[in-house]
Amino acid sequence: MTQFAADSGTSLYERMGERTTQPFALRVLDGLGAIANRSVIDIAAGTGGLAVAAAERGAFVTATDVSAAMVKRAAERLLPFQGSRAQIEDFRALTIPDAQFDISISIFGVLAFAAWRQGIAEMARVTRRGGQIALAMWTHGDDCSPAHVMRRAFRNTFPERELWPADLFPLFSENSLTASAREAGLVGVEVQVATAEWCPFSSADVVRECDPMFKGFPGYSALVTHETVAMHKALAEAFQSYADAHGIIRLPTKAFVVHGRKA
Repeated sequence: MTQFAADSGTSLYERMGERTTQPFALRVLDGLGAIANRSVIDIAAGTGGLAVAAAERGAFVTATDVSAAMVKRAAERLLPFQGSRAQIEDFRALTIPDAQFDISISIFGVLAFAAWRQGIAEMARVTRRGGQIALAMWTHGDDCSPAHVMRRAFRNTFPERELWPADLFPLFSENSLTASAREAGLVGVEVQVATAEWCPFSSADVVRECDPMFKGFPGYSALVTHETVAMHKALAEAFQSYADAHGIIRLPTKAFVVHGRKA
């Protein structure tokens, strides 16, 4: 995802965002099978966590994102890999000719936005016939990610407010994702719920650790001082409900992983 799009946010996203999403990026790659010497486009790639992992497996990767700062960082990380690069692209209208890639991927990118249908259509367009397409997105069920823990605590504390815009993080089901992928021209569509475990760097300081990341959400960033104090208390309690006997927070995260092929 790319909600932390400013230059100051790239290191934060790489350190914190990828800590949450990378287990699912690897799950997506595992589902593709051998990708060595195949061309891959990573759409809404952020700082390039998946792109680098794919390049390490021998793929020729083009990482794209609408944020120049994200693309710059992804390009830096891809420098060691011959044939891989990064470029600025809007996933809604890629400036890439048809049928250029063997594989198109977007994890927590295309499916996070209201224009996701356009995004899937563009992924299919730039993929060769018979090529693979893969996506991932949070299930939105329960506390499926640290951001969703935040949303629950925020709603409980400020029930009349919204943490993030209504058109961010659309709701999906396995059936709706399957249907949408088929409508975009994909065949052999499989949707699975993948799980991972998220632990903060410091369970004792989990709220302070997550604070910079959560400031990317409008509802949170708009809080005044006394509201922030109340929010931090609620958030600490929400996270601590996942602490084990040793006080280590272990949050079970869940995401849809979608695989299909272009007809």
